Amino acid sequence: MEFVLTFYQPAEVYETNADPVRDAAPMEAWRHCMDAMAAAGVLRGGHRLDAFGATSVRVREGLRQVQDGPFAETKGLLGGYAVVEVSSLDEALKWAERSPSSAVGAADVWPVMAMAPK
Repeated sequence: MEFVLTFYQPAEVYETNADPVRDAAPMEAWRHCMDAMAAAGVLRGGHRLDAFGATSVRVREGLRQVQDGPFAETKGLLGGYAVVEVSSLDEALKWAERSPSSAVGAADVWPVMAMAPK
């Protein structure tokens, strides 16, 4: 089964992690987490995201609305994601629990649904 793990952190944590001068330890924790998934053979992909560079697009009554920055109503910034292939939701939850985000923000687990063939 394939799952997407999304990692959310409060803005102040994201800013600390994004600043290489402040402290390399937070990024080491992320490297360790991603390396562990790769070593276990479950990691299929993933990337860090520029949470402050996000742009939201909505269409209301046929008109496009564009908002710079992350979606205003979120409590944490989406800082990255990983795609994993594991045998169960429980296993995906265990990987999400190991992420640095689960201690300070949240890690969401999304089952991937295959598109029906045409």
